[in-house]
Amino acid sequence: MLPQGLAATLIDSGMLLGDQAETLLAMARQEEIPFVTLLLRQGYTDSQRLAAIIADSFGYPLLDLDAIDIRACPCDLLDHNFWQKHRVLPMQFTSPGPDNGCLYVAFADPVSLQMLDDIRLHTGRQVNAVVADGIKLWQALDHLMAKNRAEDDHGNAVLREISAADTLQAETTALASTVAASADVNPDDAPLVRFVDNVLRDAIYAQASDIHIEPFEEFVRIRSRIDGSLHEVSRPPASLAPRIISRIKVMADMDISERRLPQDGRLRLTEAKNDLRSIKSGKRQYIDFRISSMPTLWGEKVVMRLLESASTRKNLDDLDYEPAQQSMYRVALQKAQGLILVTGPTGSGKTVSLYAGLGLLNTMERNISTVEDPVEINIDGVNQVAVNKRTGLDFAAALRAFMRQDPDVIMVGEIRDQETADIAVKAAQTGHLVLSTLHTNSAAESITRLLNMGVPAYNLCGSLSLIIAQRLVRRLCSSCKVPASDGEARLRAAGMPAEQAVNHQVSLPVGCNSCHQGYRGRVCVAEVLPMSAELNRLIINGHSASEIESSARALGHLSLRESALARVARGDISLADADRLDL
Repeated sequence: MLPQGLAATLIDSGMLLGDQAETLLAMARQEEIPFVTLLLRQGYTDSQRLAAIIADSFGYPLLDLDAIDIRACPCDLLDHNFWQKHRVLPMQFTSPGPDNGCLYVAFADPVSLQMLDDIRLHTGRQVNAVVADGIKLWQALDHLMAKNRAEDDHGNAVLREISAADTLQAETTALASTVAASADVNPDDAPLVRFVDNVLRDAIYAQASDIHIEPFEEFVRIRSRIDGSLHEVSRPPASLAPRIISRIKVMADMDISERRLPQDGRLRLTEAKNDLRSIKSGKRQYIDFRISSMPTLWGEKVVMRLLESASTRKNLDDLDYEPAQQSMYRVALQKAQGLILVTGPTGSGKTVSLYAGLGLLNTMERNISTVEDPVEINIDGVNQVAVNKRTGLDFAAALRAFMRQDPDVIMVGEIRDQETADIAVKAAQTGHLVLSTLHTNSAAESITRLLNMGVPAYNLCGSLSLIIAQRLVRRLCSSCKVPASDGEARLRAAGMPAEQAVNHQVSLPVGCNSCHQGYRGRVCVAEVLPMSAELNRLIINGHSASEIESSARALGHLSLRESALARVARGDISLADADRLDL
């Protein structure tokens, strides 16, 4: 039987003789391996020329792997063993047009094309194939696999070192002595210290906002919150939980002998440029962590909040407000008196927005005082006071003291009770600019919340200047997001007027090597409501929050839902995330 298909093409091209092709085909059938794989393994043909013939025969583009940085290949889209087993290499290319974000897969053996449907199914992405030199492709895959094994081995080795370290002492005093001693050891010689250091370093590198260390019966789960979502980063054995927690408590100057009650602490790391642990000469940046411990069934859980340093604090231009919204915030900040409120749930960026406003106001001519619980970012030139409930220093007590300190600007971390609300409102009426936060869902609900706290309507109308309600939403990765085919229809169904939805698209997350499952960073969705004579009239007359919201819409102010849909139409966020806001 004469050779057919690719074997016949190779005979016609002069790469193989007829009897060679028949022999190789028989060997491939006997060994149950693909024909091209046998050719490459036996070295019967020039691999580069073979790739060119396969590309021409099957109609796929030919790729030069030497022009590709294989370190940027998104191999984590599927298990590394999958790519190695089927001898295909995933690559991420971006280009204008409908193919933007498409996954390209390089292959050398046409048999690998059978895997394209499986790759589409598992990644949920459009997949295109390109042909590569088989020898270079195998070398690239072997290099990536070796690198992956080395990383896994390194992580396991660190945990093995820790597990093999000194056995835990049963007595608390002995544990304190062991951990305290480890704090003074060179990090390169202490596996536990190095492990905790790596957890902190990796969280900083990934721009995480929180680190969760959670002990369970058989393991310790360590997760980082990145772009609002928690991702597991490590799972050491449960026997290491007391030592990991105690190491962190020593760093944060917390009581390691107290495990029955919640504790709060704070630690500061000095980061040299591009290296957390090797502090070299040059500019240093401080990275602050706020630590909270809580006793649970299997030990103490610790959550570490990464705080922005003064050098990385955002200004107004970094807040992602709409231009008109930013302008309204700036106008309110330039007033000599008034109350500015930023509202939203925990983790919505309220404090960041207030600090951005303080940054604009922080000049030599102004006396600025803040009371916070706790102080998150140290600002030169601002008098910052931390709440201390044990000594009776709460928000209200600090506000009363501020009024005797000749203040120009006062920031209250949060208005929690009637007394604090009453003092803040009166301070705003008597020639001071007051900034604060509330936990409400919308701008209009902030008004009703203050009224329910007992603030008289006439005092509120005479003091309230601006309300900002905001949320932080995951930003779609600009490198891999793809447009939905029915974007306009989706926007109309979501509530956007038809005339606004025209020529706008809804973008979908995909996932690439430079993002987290299709998202990178977060964007602020905000509702900014400046007070007006009409809104003050509604407040005096006792109208509801929904009526105040309707009047604000009539005045042209965007609601949170409208701001979110505008972000969707621009491709900043996904429609699914906008819907999850439940606005």
